[in-house]
Parts: sequence; C-alpha cells; structure tokens
Amino acid sequence: MNWNTVIDKALEVLRNSDRGYVLMDMYNNILTPEEAAFNKVPVTPYNALKFIQTQFSAQGLDISDKNVRIKLIALLEEFDRLQRERIK
Repeated sequence: MNWNTVIDKALEVLRNSDRGYVLMDMYNNILTPEEAAFNKVPVTPYNALKFIQTQFSAQGLDISDKNVRIKLIALLEEFDRLQRERIK
C-alpha cells in the first residue's frame, strides 16, 4: 500500500477538476479541457469526488465518512505536535 501515490493522485485530480469534474481519456489519464481540446483527445467527464473516494477505499480508508476525516486530521495534528516537542 503506497499512500504517497494515492495522495498525489488525489491532489492531481483536485487541481485538474472543474466544478467537481475531471476529464479522463480512454487510458484513465486526467486532462484539462485545454489539453483535451489542443490534442483533440476524446474524453469522458468523471466525478472527481467519486474518483478520490474510490482510490482511498481501495486502500482501506473511507474518506467519505466525516468522522474518519475528522479523526485523520486530529491524528495528523497530534503527530505534528509531538514531532515539534521532540525536536526541542
């Protein structure tokens, strides 16, 4: 399980999304509308949130659950706090 790859892909999806949708070619590459038009590539609109949820669910983390997201944020903040205290 490589969380770094999943997170990078989710960030790419969010950067390229337009009102919650991304454009994907037949190889599941995410394209901007400009790239698709310039390269004359046929694309399919895809729900960005659904794509991200699917990617994280495949890795065993249900980010559609608000409680899971809140706990994950709390965990990361606590981890950062402990890291800062350890350095001192």
